[in-house]
Amino acid sequence: MPRNDCKGTTLLELVIAAVVLGVIVTMAAPRFGDTIQRLKFKGKSRDVVSDIRLVRSDAVSQRTQFGIHFDYEQNGYVLFKDVVNPGLYQYDSGDSVLKTINWGREALLYYTSFDPSTIIFKPDGSANVSGDVIVSDATDVHRAKVNVLAATGRVKLSYEPGQFETSQTD
Repeated sequence: MPRNDCKGTTLLELVIAAVVLGVIVTMAAPRFGDTIQRLKFKGKSRDVVSDIRLVRSDAVSQRTQFGIHFDYEQNGYVLFKDVVNPGLYQYDSGDSVLKTINWGREALLYYTSFDPSTIIFKPDGSANVSGDVIVSDATDVHRAKVNVLAATGRVKLSYEPGQFETSQTD
């Protein structure tokens, strides 16, 4: 009995493989988009922590007050050297601006417990006030909380329960 040893794939097998691959890609696409959005948001929240730590480091190394002012109208924040009225612990228009961040639609400044939305770091590394900054993604699905402890200047990043299950402490 002759044996038919064809070593190849039929057109039907190729079509079935393409259909299966298409179904898998269609199911994965929405999750992939959410993952990209979540990763961008986590990057923005880590940037806030890095910038707060940078301001604290500048205050210690230059032995003068530096601060960060969170601006709801501009949806971002300003890093500055506190040269105008340093005893008032506030951001003034004459202060030396180091960097300005505007998130646009990528993230939202949700809440600050600092009044008037400003943290000033002293030359010893401590802050003028303890409190929180809450940032959300553009759809308000994910939120991150940045906590600053006044006595030590410690900065901690955490996410609302069930969001990312991680935290970062200085």
